[in-house]
This record gives sequence, structure tokens and C-alpha cells, in this order.
Amino acid sequence: MTKTIPTRDFEDVEIDDEKIIVFPNGIPAFEDSREFVIISPLGDNVYPMWLQSVEDSSLCFIVYNPLEILPNYDVNLSGYERKLLEITDDTDYLALVIARLADDYRDTVVNMRSPIIVNLHQRIAAQIILPSDEYMFRYPVYSVKEGV
Repeated sequence: MTKTIPTRDFEDVEIDDEKIIVFPNGIPAFEDSREFVIISPLGDNVYPMWLQSVEDSSLCFIVYNPLEILPNYDVNLSGYERKLLEITDDTDYLALVIARLADDYRDTVVNMRSPIIVNLHQRIAAQIILPSDEYMFRYPVYSVKEGV
């Protein structure tokens, strides 16, 4: 079944109910919004993408696949996180990182320390905080990638 939702950046968008991602606990600081959809205006699997709230048109995050920015990025999920997200060793899941946009796009940073993990089969997600100091809260997207 499809429905039309208002969005922050793209007017009204038609979405398939099967594409809705549910955050059982919401996203920290936005716990009241639990249903989101990924909008890919540049094409399937082309980042950045928009993580748009289904319930609140003004709530939207620009997200990237961290592996496109840092190829050796690794998420080690705790037992609690695996249980919450219904992830087993055979489960396909996706990590997304939230961007903080700058006036000059070259200064855009992403939060590598607090990825959003999406169980692709069950369509449930959570933002987690990695316990290691290995990853930065503000990791540059373009300067490192372009070698500047």
C-alpha cells in the first residue's frame, strides 16, 4: 500500500508502506517520531540520502553510508543492540551516518561515532553510540575523501 507524505525538502512524496523503517525507541532527542523513510533523490544507493520522518514533515536527516567515506568502518553491535534490532549473524543490515551540513558543502561532517543501524529485512532501526573512541563525532566527508 502506498501513501503520500509531506517532506521537508521534496514537497509531497509517495511512499510504499513496506519501505517504512521503525525506530522502536525513536532517535535520541526525537523520540516521538518513530517512523521514517529513506528518500534517494540522486538514485538508488547513491548518497547522500534523506531519512525523512513519516510523522513530522520538518524532521529529516541527511545520511551517508559510512563505508563510502571510510572503507574500513566497522560496527560491533552489542547483545542488547542485536536483540533490539533482531539481528543475527545472517541478518543483512545497513549502517548510516547523519551529516551536519555546512554553508560550504566541502565542510560537511558526519557523526561516525553514532551510526543508525537498519535491519533491512525487518525494517527496524536504532541509533547507537559506539563505545570506542576510534570514530569521531564530526568526521569530514569531502576533504578526506578528496585528499585535501
